[in-house]
Amino acid sequence: MPETDSDKTEQATPRRRQKAIEEGNVPKSRELSTALILIVSTLFMYFYTPVMIEDFKNLFTEILQYSNFKINKESTILLLILSLKFSGKIVLPLFAILIFVGILSNIAQFGFIITPKALEPKFDRLDPIKGLKNLFSKRSLVELVKSIFKIFVVGFVAYLIVKGKIYNIVSLANSDPVTSVVFLGKIVFELAFKIALLMLVLAILDFFYQKWQYEEDLKMTKQEVKEEFKQMEGDPLIKRRIRSMQMEMARRRMMEEVPKADVVITNPTHYAVAIKYEAGKDRAPKVVAKGQRLIALRIKEIAQKSGVLIHEDPPIARSLFKSVEIGEEIPESLYKAIAEILAIVYKIKNKRVI
Repeated sequence: MPETDSDKTEQATPRRRQKAIEEGNVPKSRELSTALILIVSTLFMYFYTPVMIEDFKNLFTEILQYSNFKINKESTILLLILSLKFSGKIVLPLFAILIFVGILSNIAQFGFIITPKALEPKFDRLDPIKGLKNLFSKRSLVELVKSIFKIFVVGFVAYLIVKGKIYNIVSLANSDPVTSVVFLGKIVFELAFKIALLMLVLAILDFFYQKWQYEEDLKMTKQEVKEEFKQMEGDPLIKRRIRSMQMEMARRRMMEEVPKADVVITNPTHYAVAIKYEAGKDRAPKVVAKGQRLIALRIKEIAQKSGVLIHEDPPIARSLFKSVEIGEEIPESLYKAIAEILAIVYKIKNKRVI
């Protein structure tokens, strides 16, 4: 049965979030960048317009001064140079500020991230069937409603601003051109600035919506969380199987050492510890095998078949089993007791030989 969005009840794991960031999938609102750029450009033009007008006057003064009202090759080149200077003086600062604001607004939303994967071509976006599905998806419907709402709100605010000044606009018919241009310019700037502020408020709301939507999109099903855990930590079933095989191999190697032991000290039924000592090679006797219950019984069976002496000493057996690992030497506190047991073993072995 295919999983649906309603099955995604688990919060995204750190790995899922990191993968989304690497793919360039981060929470951001394009409207926020647009609103900030609109506000900054409006403020720039408002304060820079007097400078532009003055530069425009200087431009025409220079043109008329140096061209002597003649249109020729020299005056055309001069006109081109002066026009480029004038345009650059206006456009370059505005472009620089807008680029800076655009970059800063994106960094403020999700931080500075370089994601090469985001630049890779995604040919699945060219799929027309998938494109139609996206066109009629729930997200597309939400974006459509948001766009209609923005148009309505912005249009309504613009209507209120113009409506409040309609009498003054009509009265411009009796004013001189300069007064009319200045008044209309102020209305345009006021309209642009207030609409930009309104768009900023809407963009902030949209940013929080995008963050919520981003978290919803990143949510995972319980099965996805389990699969990711398996990928990161390994399949628990496989790990248990590997541990089981490792323990079985270790147990088999241990059992192979029992016939080489000098003595097996028992509890007699709960514990069995096999001891081996090679004079001149070992500094002290070593535990070569140990076990309890069924393993202890198996150690004793192998010892009996191999002719290894079985010595019952419950306190020593328990102490060895709990304090000494396989392959380790016995502690000094047990030297005397083990030496006495080995002496008995060697005595019995010598009698058997005789």
